[in-house]
Amino acid sequence: MLQTVQKIGPVLDLFTLERPEWGVSEVAEQIGVPRSSAHALLASLVEIGLLQCRTRGRYRIGWRVVEMNETLRGSVDVRSTAAPVLQDLVDRYGETTHLAVMERWKVLYIDKVPGNHVINVVGARVGAQLDPHCSAVGKMLLAYREPEEVRRVLGEKPLRRLTPSTITNPVALAQELASIRSAGCSFDAGEAVSEVHCVAAPVRDDMGSVVAAVSVTVPVSRFVQQRNELRKAVVGAAADISRRLSGTSVPELALVRDDLTGLPSRQSVAAG
Repeated sequence: MLQTVQKIGPVLDLFTLERPEWGVSEVAEQIGVPRSSAHALLASLVEIGLLQCRTRGRYRIGWRVVEMNETLRGSVDVRSTAAPVLQDLVDRYGETTHLAVMERWKVLYIDKVPGNHVINVVGARVGAQLDPHCSAVGKMLLAYREPEEVRRVLGEKPLRRLTPSTITNPVALAQELASIRSAGCSFDAGEAVSEVHCVAAPVRDDMGSVVAAVSVTVPVSRFVQQRNELRKAVVGAAADISRRLSGTSVPELALVRDDLTGLPSRQSVAAG
């Protein structure tokens, strides 16, 4: 039973916007099980509504997922709480804002408000899942996980290099995460996309735990001019969301220092 449950996640992960439909043999090959086992697993997922069987034995995500999504939206406060704050950031600065959480060691973008400049950064789409080591929100969320757990998970495979500035050395990443915890904010200086910079800050729940991260994503030409102002704005926005979530006062000074000497000044301080 446990082995079957452990296979559900990898099966559902196969269904993406780029490839929304799969056959039994394709699923079996991808997850490394016999065709009969894949068919039984898919049939079980159809039975509970997570998948639907189309013509010719092809499978797609089922309508139960929509129902679960609505339940999630009704029970998870962070997205609805953050929405007006993200919009306010865009109204004030015109830059694209993101809200992200950590899901199975991937950054999951759960909300986004596009910027309104003529030259603008599109940013990650809502629902996208990306590696955490090369973005500001990802490094912020990593920084508040247990260091031993971070080292174990990120040490399982090489860190993927997306640009010349991407941090791919686990020791260097660990040092940066420590600096992020000290400073209370994180940067992405072209680590995911060379000409795009970001700054992120942590969102905390009523227990003080970091449950999400908010960021602004900016073309490098504008970011260099407004770096400190955007940092303060994002930290303030994250503190505002945290206060709304917890219903108590979360001092902004507890989340970030004006003195950023604790952050590395080299190019690998991250974006996005």
